[in-house]
Amino acid sequence: MAALTLSLTAPPTAVAPGAESPAATTPTAAATGARTVWLRVPDVQGSYTIPYIQSSPDLEITTAFTNPAVVAAQLQLLRGDAASVAEIVITPEAPTACFTALAPAEYAVRITGLDAAGGVVSVDRYEHLAVGTVIAALGDSITEGYHSQGFWRDNLDLTPDVFPPDVVSRDQRNYPQYTPTTACHRPEVNAFASWMPRLNDLLAGAWQRPVFIANEGWGGFTTANYLNLMQDSAWQERMRLLKPTVWLIHLGVNDERAQVAPEAFAARLAAIVDVLLQDYAAPPARIYISRPCYDYAPGALPILEAYAVEIDNLVAAQGLEHGPDFLTAYAVEKERLYGPDPVHPNLAGTELMAELWAAVLTR
Repeated sequence: MAALTLSLTAPPTAVAPGAESPAATTPTAAATGARTVWLRVPDVQGSYTIPYIQSSPDLEITTAFTNPAVVAAQLQLLRGDAASVAEIVITPEAPTACFTALAPAEYAVRITGLDAAGGVVSVDRYEHLAVGTVIAALGDSITEGYHSQGFWRDNLDLTPDVFPPDVVSRDQRNYPQYTPTTACHRPEVNAFASWMPRLNDLLAGAWQRPVFIANEGWGGFTTANYLNLMQDSAWQERMRLLKPTVWLIHLGVNDERAQVAPEAFAARLAAIVDVLLQDYAAPPARIYISRPCYDYAPGALPILEAYAVEIDNLVAAQGLEHGPDFLTAYAVEKERLYGPDPVHPNLAGTELMAELWAAVLTR
């Protein structure tokens, strides 16, 4: 069960646990007396702050009683602008309310503070508490977004309002994230949009539920590099905070560039899957493995085709799901879909990548 803490007569922005308050410029619903609940996720550098979302259908809310005149509080869980879904009365001695088996949706919480005579002392409303689907995208620079829209931000405690609207998903949850590997190859950029904002909009529309996709792409990484990354405590903390329930894996081009044997590639990819199964209780049918992107470099195709066979075998053996066949999809129209190198999709190619992931996830 996920848990967060809300306050009576709180400051203008409420933040979910594990997070400090976002920048004062973060958009809020202060004009209507409502407060957005924000989830701050510590990143490799800085953080990103998004409207609160969890995959679990069970929501635990603890209320901080900051006014001594309040001896009880009525929590009303609202779905959109509809009537109350559930109501629970709490006290300072038992300040936690548990709402279970919630349908995927955006929720609001109205907290009415009551005095000893039952009179209303305060009314607070918190909005944008989403029960939906959190997705983690594991990959290399193609996932990181190398030829997508890139930005430089001096302040790496990122919020959606510091980016143009065209790279922010409609729900403000997906927008450019910090790029951990651009210092050498793209030093003018430290945040990429990649394909996550577009995929968010496509999935939210198709599934009719809130969505967030964490960009965990690391440029230059092979399967061996990524397996090592998964042992890093900061990576593990991000996954424990976000609790993804769908996992997207797109690796292989850097293994091909390093001339990694297909058998070694397969063993490391299987080890990555084992970590997800054992450490994060990922259901096999929620792990999607794509075929690697096409590499126009000489001699790349036979290696990538061998990797594709290994991926097919792993998916079949473990009961996983096939991701998109990027090897086939990007073997045509290089001038339209690729940037100035043999392997990274450009803006049109990034848009196609979102569409291909959406087609697989909604089929």
